[in-house]
Amino acid sequence: MTDEANAEPGDDGAGWQPEPYVLPRIAAVNNLADALFGKGLSEEASEALARAAVQPEDMRRKLADVNNLRVQGGTLHIVETRLWSAAVVPHPANPREYGRRSYALGGASAALRILPVPESAPGNGPELQIRVPHPNDLTQRLDDAKERLVKENPLDDDIAAEGVLQPLMVVPMTVSYERAPNRPPTLLITADGSSRISSVHELLGYRPSLIAYDLANDLRKFRREINRWIRLVQKQGWASLSAAEQGKVRALTVPARVVVGFAPDTRAGVRFHTAVRNFIGLTHIRPPRPYSSAVESEAKGDAVLDSLAESTRSRHARITPQEKRWFAGVITEQEVIDEGFSPHQDVRAAEIIRTVLGGGTGTARRVNEGIRSLTAQQRPKREDRVDIAVELILRPVRTARNDVPPYVRPRRAVLQRAYRLPEIEELPADVLLEGAPDGGRSLEELRDAALKEAAEGLGAGGRLGLAQTELAVKATYYMVTADTMALQTEGSGAARAEDSRSAVGVLRAMLSRQRGVNQAYEVVRAGRLGRPLYEVAEDGTPICTADGQYRELTDALVRHTYNGEALTEAVAGLPAARARWATVTKSVDNLRQAVSVMESVPAYEGGDSLIKREGWDPPEIEKARRYLDKVSRTLADWADLYHVQNNDQGQGSEAMNILDM
Repeated sequence: MTDEANAEPGDDGAGWQPEPYVLPRIAAVNNLADALFGKGLSEEASEALARAAVQPEDMRRKLADVNNLRVQGGTLHIVETRLWSAAVVPHPANPREYGRRSYALGGASAALRILPVPESAPGNGPELQIRVPHPNDLTQRLDDAKERLVKENPLDDDIAAEGVLQPLMVVPMTVSYERAPNRPPTLLITADGSSRISSVHELLGYRPSLIAYDLANDLRKFRREINRWIRLVQKQGWASLSAAEQGKVRALTVPARVVVGFAPDTRAGVRFHTAVRNFIGLTHIRPPRPYSSAVESEAKGDAVLDSLAESTRSRHARITPQEKRWFAGVITEQEVIDEGFSPHQDVRAAEIIRTVLGGGTGTARRVNEGIRSLTAQQRPKREDRVDIAVELILRPVRTARNDVPPYVRPRRAVLQRAYRLPEIEELPADVLLEGAPDGGRSLEELRDAALKEAAEGLGAGGRLGLAQTELAVKATYYMVTADTMALQTEGSGAARAEDSRSAVGVLRAMLSRQRGVNQAYEVVRAGRLGRPLYEVAEDGTPICTADGQYRELTDALVRHTYNGEALTEAVAGLPAARARWATVTKSVDNLRQAVSVMESVPAYEGGDSLIKREGWDPPEIEKARRYLDKVSRTLADWADLYHVQNNDQGQGSEAMNILDM
């Protein structure tokens, strides 16, 4: 049995969960191909790009307003979208391998010689072409490049947890042969990002040559390959996938900057392949040494706090020196109490949000001054201010969990999106309603004020009231930072998903209803006590599942509850069975933990394990084993039946993973 088969469903417990993908309609693919052909791409390149698009309609709309990327000698016209990973291959003449290449003039054999550098395709389109002696030469070259990149720059662990984060620069390239009757394929290569796409292929078990010479020439096989992963998620559900399967689904698509046009500078006369080479050089040979985005936001955060704490002739300081230290996270928990600040992290988060994002244009100008002092950015966007506020909020969280990047990264992303709630700008610039050092309302009074706003219709198809907004900000902190995230992003490439609403949309729907206000109140109350987050009913009382346990609050549950539909617990069919299966697997985990705890009981204080020294009563052991054997045989029968029922579709071995324990 493989390691993948031995992996437990969802045993990584963290990472990006993409929204369910769907296979595009053929009509949408054809429409995109026609639009690309109209932009000046060849018919072959248009077809290759169209079938590679995860969302053809979205990419076709973006063709009307492409982005311009200046490179030495001209301007590349690009469209940002998502592509199926099974349609993209690494650059076959990757410059990363300079220094290890074997040249003919030095006596290298034909099998070891490098491929020629791609040149501009005939015409003025944004396409490359490469001439190789025989298809076998390209096959070997693509597979060798992938293996070397995976070995020297392994990224598969990060991609398995979070998917590919930074977009690949993708360019169409036609292959021609010196001696072969084969129809030359048109490939989509990575002008930048060959290491990333190689790690993606490593996760999915693809050879680039398979993509170039098998999937590229058979649309039906290409779509069938993608659809098998889509169907796996649909049949088993995300939570039931093994960690390895979740990693593969995260790698199923990649963000991409697709080059769809090129405008050379009039005087330079640079051809397209030179412009692509110049881009690669700027990216890898003489790149700047930038901060990471998190470090940038950290540095900007300190600059913003300086600006807010400084007074001028025309205005007073926006925050006190003590508040600056509190926001910066440089004081201890005891100093927080001594200074009269709230010990609750959600109150600190809400104060930072109000100070950096609330207060209207006056606050925005002060914050922008701090950003400009560090970056010379003339027109900082609201998104920049949100990212800064989030990074300040996360400082204590990162200190505690900085050694777990898969924990921090998705939570940063969700907070950045959730705190783009437009109503935040209307939060008062003075004190908050609840948690202020000089009194203010209690949490219960904040809840009651939000309930009154919801009863008046605020938030229902419009904007939330002040109390609803404040409660949303505070609840969001715990919903995002909890081990089981109860609020996530809408993901990428999910326009047709069942629920592709943004975090802002989910929050607004939640806080506009009585049940949602009570849920947000319970989230804050439980979060402050360090307790798990559970679902509540209309009156705010916890809801129990069929087995008598409180129902844990999850993103899927929140989205389902606050999308206008009444949530009822399934009693029949696959949804009900999946709910009961979750109870079974949880019970197995509890049993494992109980055995481990019992085994750790010492024979005497400080001594060795009692069980390992003396064992346990055989009749009691035999009774427990009979129960376990019966359960084991039952599960084995279920697995055999599943295998028989799904054997004709060839899905048995994949679907069995949920039952391998």
